[in-house]
Amino acid sequence: MSQAHLYRTVAELHIANINQGFLSTLGLGFVSLMYRAIDEGDDSVLLVARVNGQAVGFVAGATGMKPIYKRMLRHWPQLFWALLPSLFSPRRVWRIIEILRYSRGSGGTSGTVLPAAELLSIAVAPAFRGQHHAENLYQELCEHFLRHGLPAFKIVVGSALAPAHKFYRRMGAQPAAEIEVHQGSASTVYVQTLPWVP
Repeated sequence: MSQAHLYRTVAELHIANINQGFLSTLGLGFVSLMYRAIDEGDDSVLLVARVNGQAVGFVAGATGMKPIYKRMLRHWPQLFWALLPSLFSPRRVWRIIEILRYSRGSGGTSGTVLPAAELLSIAVAPAFRGQHHAENLYQELCEHFLRHGLPAFKIVVGSALAPAHKFYRRMGAQPAAEIEVHQGSASTVYVQTLPWVP
């Protein structure tokens, strides 16, 4: 599988399985480019679960989104065409601005000090759930952050995503703050302290 094909497959998994998130509405081109930028950086990581060579799940983590967005700008022609449809929607433009504000650390955590490292996204194809792929990917991300000397990481979870809340609590993450990445839409910030203990 080529790298371009891998990023497209990961983007398809994201759009199909994290379909309540705003990023999915920005289209396959944008999401593919985002995962390329995540994979290309030393400050971010993309880990993929494979079965018989097929990508069936992934987890992405980083110590901040700002460097990822900068790497995306290096591929500005693809980024422009990927975002062009959204530029005609004032609502989408405003939500993009909200995400950029959050990535600069202005998400509003009521003074709570949170880790810089973050689990950005995790997804497993429905046909491969219940086979411990999500748990294994989560553990791999924990081990990655530990190797880089990071003692904890955060996870932002929309308030309506009950299965995600259940998963992160089961994995040992603890709720630490409430924020609004998008106006009028609450999210819980979980913190996973390392070393990871399931």
